Amino acid sequence: MYLKFVFHDSQMPNEFGDGGAESVYYSNDLRVFSNIDKEKLDFLGPYSKLNLFVGANNSGKSRFLRGLLKSEKGMFEISSSEQNIKSCIEKYQKWIDKEYSLLNSLNHLVATEVSKIMHEVNRMQDDYNKIVGNPDSYLPKLEEIISKEDLDISEIKKKTGGLMESSPIDSTRTRALFKKLELFDILKSFRDEIKFSTKNQVKNKLYIPILRSIKKSTKINERAFVETVVELYDLKEQMYKIFTGLDLFDQVLNIRNDLKEQRIGFERFESFLSKYFFGGKSVEIISHLQENVLRVYVDGEERKIHDIGDGIQSIILLLFPIFTAHTNTWIFIEEPETYLHPGLQRIFIETLINDDFLKTKNLRYFFTTHSNHLLDKSIESNEISIFQFEKKSKERFDIKTNVKPNKEVLDLLGVNASSVFLANTSLWVEGPTDRKYISKFLRLYCEHHENEYLKEDIDFAFFEYGGNLIAHYLFEEDEFEENPKEVREKINSFALSKKIYLLADSDNADMRTAKGKRRIELEKLSAESENFEYQSTVVREIENLLPKVTIKNYMKKLVKKEAEDKLKKIDFKQSDFEKVGIAKFYMDNFKEAGIPVSKQRKFKPDGKSETLNSTYKTGLCDFFLNSNISYEELILNNPKLDQILGNLYDFIEN
Repeated sequence: MYLKFVFHDSQMPNEFGDGGAESVYYSNDLRVFSNIDKEKLDFLGPYSKLNLFVGANNSGKSRFLRGLLKSEKGMFEISSSEQNIKSCIEKYQKWIDKEYSLLNSLNHLVATEVSKIMHEVNRMQDDYNKIVGNPDSYLPKLEEIISKEDLDISEIKKKTGGLMESSPIDSTRTRALFKKLELFDILKSFRDEIKFSTKNQVKNKLYIPILRSIKKSTKINERAFVETVVELYDLKEQMYKIFTGLDLFDQVLNIRNDLKEQRIGFERFESFLSKYFFGGKSVEIISHLQENVLRVYVDGEERKIHDIGDGIQSIILLLFPIFTAHTNTWIFIEEPETYLHPGLQRIFIETLINDDFLKTKNLRYFFTTHSNHLLDKSIESNEISIFQFEKKSKERFDIKTNVKPNKEVLDLLGVNASSVFLANTSLWVEGPTDRKYISKFLRLYCEHHENEYLKEDIDFAFFEYGGNLIAHYLFEEDEFEENPKEVREKINSFALSKKIYLLADSDNADMRTAKGKRRIELEKLSAESENFEYQSTVVREIENLLPKVTIKNYMKKLVKKEAEDKLKKIDFKQSDFEKVGIAKFYMDNFKEAGIPVSKQRKFKPDGKSETLNSTYKTGLCDFFLNSNISYEELILNNPKLDQILGNLYDFIEN
């Protein structure tokens, strides 16, 4: 999602201008906001479901967040890319100006058909607010026009023998029809942009300031925090909801007596607390009228809200208004990490991204943060955007977009990531895709066995050892120069104070080589230590543990459209790809199915490597993560993975 600021007659938030002085925000050297020059503005984005605003103190991030909160509906336009509704209309007009006369010279009948389309579309060239405010006046007619494209495609295929590429030898009518398809593509973009902009219109806004608490006191009026932030930041309560937590008692009381559809979000919130913090036991939050206090009942056992720990109180404060928010609410939170253990920060972020109920509400989140734990999560998810703010001068603020945190290369004994020390078990994996696979494997395992979810950064934390001493020790052949005994001693000393589970790709290592012998030594160390577990993938690498259905369905991503029909011929067993590199396995199957290399994507790196290149390796991982696969499908004809996950779960739990 992208935003483009526009100004019409809306009143500008004072965060974007101070007493007439110029205030300018730049993104990647392009001006995206100016309270003086309001015409020459560019797009800001991409925004995702979750957007993190980072930067040093006084860098403009909180100021921008509140400015966006206070921006009225007519102050910005929403688009799916840097081509918005206005861009689509301009592209349509340019096509008409440039191509219509050529079309008419090719075939007058086709030009007449296009002229009728022009008559309808020309009446749709309205401004953004009018279109998204009344999409039903535009979309049905666009759909009707676009539906006629299929007739033109069928005619083209009949005349070209199925080819969909224009040629100089085609008849003038066929060439005219190809030209007409260009217009259909423009109109489809116009239609899609209207749908996206309409679907993502902000309906409500919620602001959770840094001044917040759910601990009531007779000495503090429940309106005190709200009135303070309203006065400090010149907020308008009638335009957006401000939640500080002090009135949680009244909100719980009201929602329990509300209509059923309003209570659903609250009930889902109680289910969330049950699942993550109370071992699946029933949870009820009740406003106790006589004592004027919130109470939490866990399987009927009563607990006062202030007795359940600061971390869970903070989770309740943050997630209660989110679970009970209306659809298409934009949620603005100042430093959500306050009072949250790193593990709770991860649970909070993962809930926002993955919870099925929240997904149905089409919420968007905007946070200011100083938390490296929230930033680290962005490495694993494509639903998080980071905006880095820097104050260049009194008037100028720079915003870097598409920022990703740099993961420092950790030395074997220099594991300084705080989450590794705070969690009960550290899982040592080779790289980011291994980390993602194990996370999903464990989640499916817990769901299948109805076990309590393991909490990342509390029960376990990942350490990626790729490129470090341990990686050379595990994967290099005889040229490894370090002292193997010293490496084992370092691992053992670290395991004295922290449980370590080390997962390494098998790579079909020959146990007679120095590399193989080092693996054997690690297995001995694992057998001798209760705190260290060495586990080989058994198969060649972690991708070879994926279920057959994933490996099979991903083939469509590796061939061009015209070769997809030949994939139906391909069939294989789980055991067929256990010991071979995945890229080689795909190439061998494509060759056998008669799919030439020219019809394949470039998914294998140059040289002797048999594995996927980094782009398609990551793509396969994302493809699996986004699938709705069950644990039964995951382990079908795959007992090795079932055993690995069972042992891993037991190691973490015990």
